[in-house]
Amino acid sequence: MPAAPTRTDVIATVGPASRDPAVLRRLIEAGAGVLRLNLSHGAFDEHLETVAEIRRLESTLGVPIAVMADLPGPKIRVAGATSFKLGEGCAVDLVERGATHRSDAIVIEIDVAGVLPAIALGHRVLLDDGNVRLLAIEGSSSDSDGSRVRCTVTSGGTIRDRVGVNVPDSNPDLSAVTPRDLEFAEAMRGVGVDLLAVSFVRNADDLRRLREALLASDPHAPMPGIVSKIERPAAMTALEDVIDASDAVLVARGDLGVELDIPEVPVAQKRIVAASIRAGRPVIVATQMLQSMIEQASPTRAEATDVANAVLDGADALMLSGETAIGRHPVLAVETLRRIARRTESWHDEGVVDDTALRTTSPEGDPWLPAIARGVHRIATEIPVRAVAAWARSTHTGRILSRGDLRVPLVVFTEDVRIARRMRLLRGVHPMLVETGSAMSDDRQAFVMEAGRRMIASGFADAGELAIFVHGSGRETARATDALGVFTVVDSQESVDE
Repeated sequence: MPAAPTRTDVIATVGPASRDPAVLRRLIEAGAGVLRLNLSHGAFDEHLETVAEIRRLESTLGVPIAVMADLPGPKIRVAGATSFKLGEGCAVDLVERGATHRSDAIVIEIDVAGVLPAIALGHRVLLDDGNVRLLAIEGSSSDSDGSRVRCTVTSGGTIRDRVGVNVPDSNPDLSAVTPRDLEFAEAMRGVGVDLLAVSFVRNADDLRRLREALLASDPHAPMPGIVSKIERPAAMTALEDVIDASDAVLVARGDLGVELDIPEVPVAQKRIVAASIRAGRPVIVATQMLQSMIEQASPTRAEATDVANAVLDGADALMLSGETAIGRHPVLAVETLRRIARRTESWHDEGVVDDTALRTTSPEGDPWLPAIARGVHRIATEIPVRAVAAWARSTHTGRILSRGDLRVPLVVFTEDVRIARRMRLLRGVHPMLVETGSAMSDDRQAFVMEAGRRMIASGFADAGELAIFVHGSGRETARATDALGVFTVVDSQESVDE
């Protein structure tokens, strides 16, 4: 039985706990509309097999499922270390991987070249998400053994191989898209993933370079949506440009929470969400949404409140990471996230409609569709309609209609499965795939008849209720979508009142 709809979408990360086809199916049935592959972990062939299995389940269940491949990016990690403890006040030399550095201090190898020269005297070096903290007491120096940075430990702890390294005070010249990332991106594009998430974005050029490289490799293949992960201070500085170059935005609170001072993280999240909404880009909030559910069957009260606040801020989707990838309760985590979102949306709907986001969204050239969207929202506040039914030939229709405080389901019909999948990321949008050549495309009467029948079958409306349609009049060849109105939902071939 499909989960009751929420406006806020759920992204579930696939991993050892959820890769089994039976668990994948249950994640989808629980309401995960986007499945994420974290290419930083696991064998690449395993990820390709997961994509194939998701497509089989999509066909079996008859629902579009988006796949997001998350590129590793230039993540800096400790290399070649066994587990050992660092005590406060210890001297540590950071060196590049493979260096034969001679030192009277503890030596830690860093696996990415070009990082150490950017670390100056007084810069912080954070290991294992900031659980171990170092301070550079000598800036980067070079000798016959390579670059070296002498540090002192200001907060000790245990170090293991491959833990992350963050340098929040330094700005190493590391492109967000590595040669390995580009190989992954091309391969994932080849198997039809819908979204590519770019890690450690610094500026809009990082995103443009990836897009240009993919176009150069095959100008005719479908282009996945590019999702910018905001997790570095440089991206916050260039936030509007980064968002403008993105198809969607992800608030990556893990590394962002290490790179920024902790009190800045909630403020940064709200800035990113608000800026994305103003620009008309879908926005995802991620990291530790229900972290305790990796082990426990219920989240903490603070986690539930965190989820609710992201919903109230207007996030299009919330992402689960370890909860579904390695957790003990992957399906329950999805169900819990949706329950919190549903209750929060219900409470929100008791208040006054806020159409600020709709009014501030850029019209993106053609003013017709934004004007139609404003009409849809006004009708939905003044007439007791149950749903909105729209026809779409691109994601643009769903994206514009979904902006703002629309409180009824937005059911968007399309013949293109790639468009249907991409719309799983849009707040309040419920895409429905119809057969190619359907009369729904060009005949408005056929559209409202069939849309009503399908919405009844899917539980979005009951016979006799009112709904809004967004379609084409057939008079404007340059504009496929130029008409809206209200109709009565029926479940037969009798005429529909418009």
